[in-house]
Amino acid sequence: MTYGSALILGGLLAVAAWIFAYLVGKIGESVIEGRPEVRWVEQALPRRSLIESKFDIRCSDLRARITELQAELANLRRKRFTLEKELVDSRKEAESPIRVVGRENSTDYRFRAWVINRQVQQALGEGKSHPTLDVEWATPQVVEIWADTLSDARRDLQRLYPLPLGFSLLNIRLEAGGPLNDQPADAPAEPVA
Repeated sequence: MTYGSALILGGLLAVAAWIFAYLVGKIGESVIEGRPEVRWVEQALPRRSLIESKFDIRCSDLRARITELQAELANLRRKRFTLEKELVDSRKEAESPIRVVGRENSTDYRFRAWVINRQVQQALGEGKSHPTLDVEWATPQVVEIWADTLSDARRDLQRLYPLPLGFSLLNIRLEAGGPLNDQPADAPAEPVA
């Protein structure tokens, strides 16, 4: 046997082996595909992939809803904190005395002002007490002013609680009455040194 005939024989054996392996693979494939379990899996796979894609969509929707609810919860917590603070402030204000300037019901306009004394604050900060005023003046005190205009209300307030004695107007607003010609009652108080 020569070298060339050996190569041809080897090639023929290789082709025969490949054909044999191919046929065995095809027979094995048809036997496996013929089994009922495989047919069931082939039928179930498209449905399961559809279910999986729907599940992924639902998961993303639920994540978005959770994020939305968490933002709403944070907003509600902020509102609750604000309302609780307002409640505490209103209780504090209800317990504190209300000083009245002017004769009650002498006019249609009632203003509410918040006044503080800076000298009392400074003395309290230094650990001392003010010689003439109570410690409560270190926190805002409510003053009701009965006057015809906002400028009259400020004038009457500064007459009883003058700036040189350390009194400072924090805010003033219209509590009852109609519109004012002078200027809006909601105008913030001018900063006082």
